[in-house]
Amino acid sequence: MAKKDRKKEYTRVRADSGQHRRIMAVMLVFGVAAFIPVALQLYQLMITDYDYYSGLALRNQTRVTNVTAHRGTIYDRNMNILAFSETVENVYLDPHELKQSKADMDLVARELSQILDADPERILKLGKDLTKRYQQIAANIDEDTAAKVRYFINSNNISGIHLEPSSKRTYPYETLAAQVIGFTNASNTGSEGIEASYNAYLEGKAGKVITTKGNNEMDMPYSYEKYVEAIPGCDVVLTLDATVQACLEKQMQAAIAKYDVQNGAFGIVMEVKTGKILAMATLGSYDPNNYLEIADETDLQETEQLKLSYLSLPEGTEAYEKAKAAYQSAVTAARLKQWRNRVLSDGYEPGSTFKVLTMAAALDCGAIDLNTGFHCSGSEKIPGRSQLLHCWRSTGHGSETTAQALQNSCNLAFAHIALKLGGERFYDYISRFGIMEKTGIDLAGESKGVFFDRELIVNTDKWGTASLTSGSFGQTFKLTPLQLVRAISAVVNGGNLMEPYIVSEVLDADGKTVLQQEPTAIRQVISSETSKTMCELLKSVVDVGTAKNASVSGFSIGGKTGTSEKIDVLDENGQPTLDKIVSFVGVAPMDDPEYIVLVALDTPSRATGTYISGGVMAAPTVGAVMADILPYLGVKQSFSEEDAAGKTVVLDDFSGMTAAEADKRLKALGLTAQYIGTGEAVTGQIPQSGAAIPGNSQILLYMGDEVPEQTVEVPDFTGMNRQQASAAAGALGIYILPTGNQDVSPAVTVTAQDIAPKTQVRAGTIIRLEFADTKAPV
Repeated sequence: MAKKDRKKEYTRVRADSGQHRRIMAVMLVFGVAAFIPVALQLYQLMITDYDYYSGLALRNQTRVTNVTAHRGTIYDRNMNILAFSETVENVYLDPHELKQSKADMDLVARELSQILDADPERILKLGKDLTKRYQQIAANIDEDTAAKVRYFINSNNISGIHLEPSSKRTYPYETLAAQVIGFTNASNTGSEGIEASYNAYLEGKAGKVITTKGNNEMDMPYSYEKYVEAIPGCDVVLTLDATVQACLEKQMQAAIAKYDVQNGAFGIVMEVKTGKILAMATLGSYDPNNYLEIADETDLQETEQLKLSYLSLPEGTEAYEKAKAAYQSAVTAARLKQWRNRVLSDGYEPGSTFKVLTMAAALDCGAIDLNTGFHCSGSEKIPGRSQLLHCWRSTGHGSETTAQALQNSCNLAFAHIALKLGGERFYDYISRFGIMEKTGIDLAGESKGVFFDRELIVNTDKWGTASLTSGSFGQTFKLTPLQLVRAISAVVNGGNLMEPYIVSEVLDADGKTVLQQEPTAIRQVISSETSKTMCELLKSVVDVGTAKNASVSGFSIGGKTGTSEKIDVLDENGQPTLDKIVSFVGVAPMDDPEYIVLVALDTPSRATGTYISGGVMAAPTVGAVMADILPYLGVKQSFSEEDAAGKTVVLDDFSGMTAAEADKRLKALGLTAQYIGTGEAVTGQIPQSGAAIPGNSQILLYMGDEVPEQTVEVPDFTGMNRQQASAAAGALGIYILPTGNQDVSPAVTVTAQDIAPKTQVRAGTIIRLEFADTKAPV
């Protein structure tokens, strides 16, 4: 029995043991199954997403403060600073830190408001606003102000006020070359111009300071700090010359005022042999130091009126939102307009300035020569044109040589030149002059204008000759001013099409050259012989043609006038406005061309009474630019006998000389004298020694008598011809220096003077007068 019971007990225990193993196995299976997701999650956290979560942990424990890199400086070619960055600081409040440190917020608000010239109520409000980690209360403060803030913090042992270094961009020349230089935005990133195009070089690489932080993001001093040094940006050296730029803008601004130009002006000065840009201007301009401010008074008034309009409406209404959107749109448009560099971004009809390319092409391929004759009767029915073609001179020019066709700017002659040239050759030459392509200048925003499709020019049997003939004298298509200047440079520099550029080199922080730009010839367009012939022809346009008003005594200048109608500009009734752009392209010196100058005036007012044309308005403007920049650029003057009145002579000191000695010296200088008194030697003179007076002038030498201290009132010379101005000046004992049109003719009169009428001046003062034929055509 006992044996049987032991057997049953063994069987039971064995059964329990098996059941236990089964239970353990099931538990193991379920345990493993339950652990697998956990294991997978741990794997993902610790292996797959390790970088992500370690990054989060690092960010929770550290604070990274960016250190702004010093932005590079922009220089002109003479290393004058055009744009530079100065270190400034921004001031922030940390409301959590201020609260935890139990800072006296009334004291903080009161003292900081005085140091920062800020509203104490605003500082107090921001310092208590716990919804944000940091609150900026001041931006771009200078070093002296920052030092006062630090002194306040340290003196009062306050935690929660932080200063972060930043950078402020400054443009010392203000509006000068604004569209070329551009500006930096609130993020210190280049916007527009050089600042944008060379931002990658200028901006450098920001550094950073890494520190640890604890609860409530409080700094943990002395625990950990790492500093990554910022890499400063490179300096950019331009081909631009600040002096040449200032001269160009000065004369353009004077023309805008004189001719009441409605839509500003644009101009450029370039070296014809290299493509270096010495000056590039768009007026009206703006100050990049305050780039968001609207500089144009008319645009400013219009936007202010729109602002008042929407503010007068109930806020939140549909009318309010619509009026507000109109205001914002107008502000944006006004800003974009003043930032725009018209020299490389805007197309315009070049008008008669384009005739330079047409004639160069025709001479180069032999379609015409200097002996080719033309006849202009004022209008003509050209084969292949449905409309009668008119010349600007309704009575016609009669018989003309090739040179006279250019001098007279005769549309009919150029229509026949285009026909002789033929559509295919015309199109090919214009293409080789670069009119169908961008110039490749190292500035953003360049366009390439709009020219005819080849089919319209070449297939005259199908499309007629209207496009060919109109294109020959620069109408019914558009190009950019830079395209035109580059093409005409090729005409006068020996035939080479150059790539224009405005950055000479880029220098790193150690002064080492990172980028060096050199002149680049794209292709040979015309022969050197044709180029030489064209130089002679362009000089004749200034000497005897429509551009006499561009003359400058002592300098050999050539060029071409242009007047084009803005046929795509309509008035409120949808009709053409007949507004005009007048322009002149000048080149000097013509015996070996170095510089080209273009000035275009957009929509001169008819109210001035001055004949609207490139010859009357733009030619004298370019002449004035040439008179300013050529001596500065080292171009030597050479005077003929006829030019002597335009030559300036620096007076010697004649004190102590006898009359015979003075006469000998005066003869060498090309001057004469009137002697006053009976003494043996000169005791005084008018003008004083060192004064620069016109050649062939007469001076006053006092022999024993004292020089009288007298002043005279400057007359208004406007409208006087050369003889009248000389007589009026001589009667007052003052001198005139004539500039501009050198013709001695009743039609050539004074249009400007450098000393205002009714100004009191000493006897012997020299007044510069600008002469022009205000009835000159084209």
